[in-house]
Amino acid sequence: MLIDQFKEIKDFAFLPERALVSFRILSGNTKSTQYELLQIINSLYKKAASEIEQAQIIYKNGNVVVSDLKSADHIYMTVDVLSKEDGSAVVLIFVPNKNENRQPWEMQGAISANEFHSDIFVEVGNKPREMLFNYAQWNNYLADLKQLKDELALYENWSFKENPSDDDFPILKSYINYTFAKAWQDKLILLSIDGRYSVFNTGLVNRNYQYIYILFEKNIGLKPWKFVMFCIPGVKHGGRLLADNFNRLPKPVRYFSKISDISYIISEEKTPDEQVPDLQPDHYFIDHPDRLPHCFLVDGCRKSSKLTELLNIDINNFTEKEKKEYWHKIGDEITSDPDVYDDLESAFRSAVRKTVMRVSWNYRTAIPVYFPSYNKMSILLPLAFNTKKIAEVALVVEYNSTSKKYTAPTILTLPVAYSNARLVCKPESDWLNQRIFEAAELEGLDINENDNS
Repeated sequence: MLIDQFKEIKDFAFLPERALVSFRILSGNTKSTQYELLQIINSLYKKAASEIEQAQIIYKNGNVVVSDLKSADHIYMTVDVLSKEDGSAVVLIFVPNKNENRQPWEMQGAISANEFHSDIFVEVGNKPREMLFNYAQWNNYLADLKQLKDELALYENWSFKENPSDDDFPILKSYINYTFAKAWQDKLILLSIDGRYSVFNTGLVNRNYQYIYILFEKNIGLKPWKFVMFCIPGVKHGGRLLADNFNRLPKPVRYFSKISDISYIISEEKTPDEQVPDLQPDHYFIDHPDRLPHCFLVDGCRKSSKLTELLNIDINNFTEKEKKEYWHKIGDEITSDPDVYDDLESAFRSAVRKTVMRVSWNYRTAIPVYFPSYNKMSILLPLAFNTKKIAEVALVVEYNSTSKKYTAPTILTLPVAYSNARLVCKPESDWLNQRIFEAAELEGLDINENDNS
């Protein structure tokens, strides 16, 4: 039996934070600490795995039930706790751990037994960028998105360039993939009355501000569903399909529920210095100096001849590997020079302080942003290191409900910041808009999976 091999959950599976959050929400253990959650899950694991017939444990390879652990790529473990959503038992999902130095399995998350046994359930994985293509076969994906952009949706520039070619729309690809992932997580993909079709709301509208839906049909093949068409209620054949097969249509996804999700709250009782978020300078200067403006680095590193020499190297023709090594070397040099580090931190903190003052003057400076990989909201603030006060970097800020303080875990380049923000709504800001884009080098970059690292 499973319990004979792995006595404790800590021996069997790695439990990442996102999996604990999934269990916390579903089980209603909102006040439990992380340590307490681990103890709860361990107890549930031991009980489920010790059952003689192991009725609580199902092994699957893809969507096919298999008989043993070795041939499985998913494990579904029903535990003795009820879902707060629908009252059915909670099911823990495990997948093979890709990190060889850790436990053989990794907890992916938790769902209710009703959801697990429903007709709509498909194993789409835990990577938002892959969920759509695990769910459905979509043979003409790029051509169909081009039709959506050119013929159906209200006009919008979906490129990182101000005047893109007709086949340049990377932001739209990202938007559709991650909107589907959020719709799946929020159970906003609905089945037709007879189970033949499924549908979700893209959140995009046509020129009459009617929502555009994506319709799927049951598939015979590796993928359980296949793309059929974009549909607009009451419009042509797609509208008739919606009316004939669905008694209700899904709502668009929603990303926030409280004002702190979308605003940087300024207190009139505190000075700007007291309202600067907790910064993570090691992450900005050592882990990701490539996201900082070149002029900022040159000025901050002027006391180091070695860094000055490195920063004067033209890396435009470097390979991706060479660029990674180059920036790693920059980070190492900054680490080893306390004077340079202090100068960079002082200049960075000064820019953040000015940003806080800007937010206090105009609350719309703060822009809500959603990160699919972490399924959470954050806020973007502009950082300007130049005399013209033009934003050069986006500072990601999060509110910690425990400490009642803001933290700033990372920085993003403006194109990446825009793409993440576009999932929530189209940014209409004086500092984050499409006029700033001329970043063709971002083509092919997975902009949302590298958002908060």
